[in-house]
Amino acid sequence: MRKLLLASHGPLARAMRETLQLFCGEDPRVKVLCAYVDEDTMDVNELIDFWERSRDPADQWIVITDIYGGSVNNAFMERLGDDSLRLIAGMSLPLVLEVFSKLSTLDDAELAALVSSVRQKGTCLCSLPNSVEEDEDF
Repeated sequence: MRKLLLASHGPLARAMRETLQLFCGEDPRVKVLCAYVDEDTMDVNELIDFWERSRDPADQWIVITDIYGGSVNNAFMERLGDDSLRLIAGMSLPLVLEVFSKLSTLDDAELAALVSSVRQKGTCLCSLPNSVEEDEDF
């Protein structure tokens, strides 16, 4: 079964899962790993080791971390030899929603295309149009 792990510095991963649940409902395939929130979560490698011991070896996992080059992402980078693991850095709600909506059907090529698409469309500077027509009734 394909599953999703959201992993972050602090509570971002938990908040992202809660927001995902607002849109899509609860789903047991979505797990979180929140590092550096208290004394018990200061060792990222220990958290990941616990997660690895508790998961079904038959499952495939897409792991989304908060930031490329951060300690959480780097700790997962060391585990990329595991064929059951796919790692994406740069957690955002559009990315999480897209991955979750296609979780059971994504292959590696589709995952790469999805990440590329979200990267291109996911962040934009919003501004007012140059000309705004005024409504004469107001």
